[in-house]
Amino acid sequence: RFPFTEPLRVPWTGCFGGILPDDGAADCLAMKGFSVTTMTLADGHTLDLYDLHAEAGGTARDQALQVADYAQLAEFMIAHSAGRPVILAGDTNLHVDRSDPGDLDSGDAAIWADFLSATGLTDTCGELSCPEWASIDKAAYRDGPGMDLTPLSHSYPAADFLGPDGEDLSDHLPLAVTFGWDDN
Repeated sequence: RFPFTEPLRVPWTGCFGGILPDDGAADCLAMKGFSVTTMTLADGHTLDLYDLHAEAGGTARDQALQVADYAQLAEFMIAHSAGRPVILAGDTNLHVDRSDPGDLDSGDAAIWADFLSATGLTDTCGELSCPEWASIDKAAYRDGPGMDLTPLSHSYPAADFLGPDGEDLSDHLPLAVTFGWDDN
């Protein structure tokens, strides 16, 4: 119904954590990074869709890699999606809890805020007042010439993502965000 281009997969330039005990979160054992594809909507309107899986862990080395990862993604997005509408979603591995005043000053909150500012993206929870603001699974978006995006809903429909045995399919709840769009 809505065609996609072939996804482009971009790994992070660094990682920390392997098989041996090293205080890392075993990030080097997974292909983490981001991907981008272009989706065509009605009348030839297009937008770029990004999916990401960021560095996990809570050490100083992990935090430095998270800063680098989001800088890498922002630089890529600024070049690749210049002036285009964008939707980004995925496992940010950033713990930002607005109900904990100390957390708003943490490195994770600054990384997310800096990334949003650099790319012109808006966190969907900021628009929809999500009760799950602290979730590491996030979605963000920005409008572009010819398209205004509006987040309509933000939910975690866990019951829709169960295996035949009734068990969760992932260690994360699925994130579903519905968007509306208009010509601008």
